[in-house]
Amino acid sequence: MSRASRFSGMDLRRMFEPKNIAVVGVSENFLNPGTVIFKKNLHEMEVNTFGVNPKGGVIDGREIYRKVSDIPVDLDLVVVAIRAEYVNPVVEECGEVGVGGVVVISGGFAEAGKEGAERQNELTRIALKYDLPVIGPNCFGIYSPPYVDTFFLPSERMVRLQPGNIAIISQSGGFMVDHFFSRFYERNLGISIAVGVGNKAVVDEAMILKYLEKDPRTKIITFYIEGFREGEGARFLEAARSCTEKKTVIVFRAGKTETAKRVVASHTGLMSTSPRLFSAALKQNGIIEARSEDEIVSFAKVFSFNLKPIERGNVAIVTISGGHGVVCSDLCAEAGLRLVELTEEEQKDLRSRLKPSAAYVATLKNPIDLTGSATDDDMETTLSFLLEKEDVDAVIILTFPYPPALSLTLGRRLSNTAVLYDKPVVAHVPWLPKYSMIVEGFEYNGVPVAHTIAEVVQMIKALYLRGQLLKAARERTLEAVAKTPSNPA
Repeated sequence: MSRASRFSGMDLRRMFEPKNIAVVGVSENFLNPGTVIFKKNLHEMEVNTFGVNPKGGVIDGREIYRKVSDIPVDLDLVVVAIRAEYVNPVVEECGEVGVGGVVVISGGFAEAGKEGAERQNELTRIALKYDLPVIGPNCFGIYSPPYVDTFFLPSERMVRLQPGNIAIISQSGGFMVDHFFSRFYERNLGISIAVGVGNKAVVDEAMILKYLEKDPRTKIITFYIEGFREGEGARFLEAARSCTEKKTVIVFRAGKTETAKRVVASHTGLMSTSPRLFSAALKQNGIIEARSEDEIVSFAKVFSFNLKPIERGNVAIVTISGGHGVVCSDLCAEAGLRLVELTEEEQKDLRSRLKPSAAYVATLKNPIDLTGSATDDDMETTLSFLLEKEDVDAVIILTFPYPPALSLTLGRRLSNTAVLYDKPVVAHVPWLPKYSMIVEGFEYNGVPVAHTIAEVVQMIKALYLRGQLLKAARERTLEAVAKTPSNPA
């Protein structure tokens, strides 16, 4: 029996949205991972939390049970944070009492040599015996606001993301917390769920993807992937094939060089695959590939705003700085985007609509450089003009409120214009606290803001990649229909 058929029926909902959880491995040592997890959930999350230690006792006024089976409620999730050699008997006990799922934080399994690999095989066998979903081992586990947080990091040492529509699935817990969480926090992005899968003894990316396909909280699904075991990649692509018709799936893949592949093998016990074949397979199955750690954050952000994908990649740039326009033009070309130039007649028309101070010095070919003489009215007029052009698919606004004629209400005014059109608009605003009013003015009205030119171009690139994938999917469907023999009358 294949792994897919063995585990395909497992229900992840209880462990991802638990009402009752237990943490095995709590103690009076407040630095102990089990104790950190226990206290975070007890005091900060909306879940009934129980502690387990063979010695029993009381922590923070709560009775500590000696065994999982002693807890007098049905448990949706058990978090195991004890030495590796003691893990499997606890998981067996969880299966016997009908626990909804298990997260094994502990290391010392497939990543730790032959003995660890045998221990992990036994863990898999136990899970199969009881039809028990297990995340890990060697993982951070689940952060699912407001339900549960199994990360063993103290709250004061990490950022706590607000609820949102982005899911994060990562083979590295450290990368997830340091990169995704920190950068999402800086960009005011919220998540539906984050899962550090670790060694994937049971639950893998494909199983989580099938759950997220039906999860109403999740609209965008991001993956950090280092490699797959035999058969895992095919299952992942199969799960993605149907999911990408409804939701956006983004993958950032690491472990491409020979040195990195060796690190992957020692880190999680996985094997890395050919980058070229991997990229082709993602594209064929409707998955967007982020080429860098920066891109996956930019991609996730723009899709969280529900902007319309674009198919032609035709872009217009509005700036008040020629240098910004030049840099943006280069980056657009590298991203496969095309700048739509204005005709002489269109330039004359637009110039006639601008205030004299800007009209006299502006360059209107594309990028459209309104210079430091621009006012809010000039920016608004130009944005409307471009969005009305049939051959413009999206507009990039490069602004910084140094010129005296631009006000702090610029973001609100331009976003009020953008919402009148069915075309994506993204904006660059320097990251400074004094400009937060401009950023909020844009984003509260559905225009995402980037703080670097590279990031703002990456946002449009993401919409273009998504548009191309959806177009290819439609064409394949039409081709299949055309090849289907007509039913006789």
